[in-house]
Amino acid sequence: MAMVNYAPGYAVFGQMEGDIFVAILDDLKREGIRDLAGQLETAMRQRAERWKQEAYPFGSEMPWDSTGQEEVYAWTKYFGYFDKADGTLNAILGYMPTVPHWGYNGSARRYWDFIYAGKYTRLEHQLHHYGSGINAIPVLTEYRDHPHDFYLLRVGYGGTMGALTNIDQDGFLAPAFHAYPDMLRPDPLSGDNGPNFFGFAFNTATYVVHHPELGWLGFGGNVSQKGGVVVVKPLDAFRTRIYLAPLGLWLTLDSGKFDTVELNLATRTVR
Repeated sequence: MAMVNYAPGYAVFGQMEGDIFVAILDDLKREGIRDLAGQLETAMRQRAERWKQEAYPFGSEMPWDSTGQEEVYAWTKYFGYFDKADGTLNAILGYMPTVPHWGYNGSARRYWDFIYAGKYTRLEHQLHHYGSGINAIPVLTEYRDHPHDFYLLRVGYGGTMGALTNIDQDGFLAPAFHAYPDMLRPDPLSGDNGPNFFGFAFNTATYVVHHPELGWLGFGGNVSQKGGVVVVKPLDAFRTRIYLAPLGLWLTLDSGKFDTVELNLATRTVR
């Protein structure tokens, strides 16, 4: 609530990592803390209603930015403003492609933050700056609601995993990778990448899908078939979330980890 009360000029924009406030509101309701839940929901609804009235409510301090979409999508979807949420998703897909290249696949359009947070102050395409991780959140959220849209999975998972590409073998974290051909290397100044890891942590999961041409696929895990049973071995960083696209089933753990998950195709049961 501090942002709404003390920085109202910024509260009119969608904020990076805004999905965390949706999660907090859900938890307040689960725990029966109605007073605080009501305050938070009222404040967030006012923001969402403002965005509902705007044609393109995606700016930040810069009107062309690609950081506000994450929270705009989250709250407009939460409050049932589905047309606006859909428009926000389409804006994300307009600047977040899927192509067969590690640096561009799921890499949200980011051009300017080397000027503020890099050693080399250049205006150029930043590969897997934090737009990748945070914009992947609404893309994968939408995929779980529409598991037949394989394109969403490709874009969203590419953005999620792209967050890790800025860590080198020594553990150094770059803000992004310089894409112009005269450099083609990570920026050597560490920082400006925290939102990427929020997106990675919030999204990381194993996704299992049956593709009409490619068969069984595992994003973040290994998938094998033994007769009429599909066996999933999660290998993502957390191993606490699995999405089974054929069932539209989102499995999550509050503690412990998944070792294997088995899907019986005949009975459509999970073990």
